[in-house]
Amino acid sequence: MKSDDIIILHGWNLSGKRFAPLSELLIKSGHRVFAPDLPGFGDEPPPAKPWHVVDYAEFLKSYVEKNHIRNPVIIGHSFGGRVALKFSQLYPDDVRELILTGTPGFSPVPTKKLMFFLVVSKIGGLLFALPMLNLMADRARRFLYYLAGAREFIRAEGTMGQTFKYVVQDDLTSAMATIKIPCLLVWGEFDVIVPVAIARRMQESITTAVLKVIPEEDHGVPFKHPKIFMSYIEDFLHR
Repeated sequence: MKSDDIIILHGWNLSGKRFAPLSELLIKSGHRVFAPDLPGFGDEPPPAKPWHVVDYAEFLKSYVEKNHIRNPVIIGHSFGGRVALKFSQLYPDDVRELILTGTPGFSPVPTKKLMFFLVVSKIGGLLFALPMLNLMADRARRFLYYLAGAREFIRAEGTMGQTFKYVVQDDLTSAMATIKIPCLLVWGEFDVIVPVAIARRMQESITTAVLKVIPEEDHGVPFKHPKIFMSYIEDFLHR
């Protein structure tokens, strides 16, 4: 049985601890597992200034060096998968394999809708700064994000608000085109946050990618049903 160093990168508004059940399964299979909190989540404080995906990739590089991790398999969930893609582009010799799940390699929100959301968000921030409207700001902001299909942004405050805007605008097309290592895409059939259609587009862009769709599961399958998720990645890890 092949044993690897494995890094699990969590999604937006999650943390490494959320993937503890999956980590335990991987450890039982003989792997050394790391599940760091990315800055702004879990126990990691937000960055001092807004970050792009590339900044998170550089954070991961420092983490790998600090923990003496060699040629890991990276499991990236959602936003964590975006970081994994950028890291693999910047440091192709530092990754053995990629497993991406629910990762928006392409934005699931249409470009025009996203730009409309960002413009209205800017205007709304100025409008609701007025004293008489300030009390309504939170409710209005939640409604706006819901309409824009950006529910993850609801709890993005301070520098993380602008970080989220940067992250969803960062283009990963070139990153996907550079991937030459084995890549497994594992998707929940009923993922409404990043639909399977996005995974199929990613499969076309990543020449080494293989797609597996888990029936009747959603965006959170890696941490909601880790045993099921594990059953779909075991062959890839142990081949």
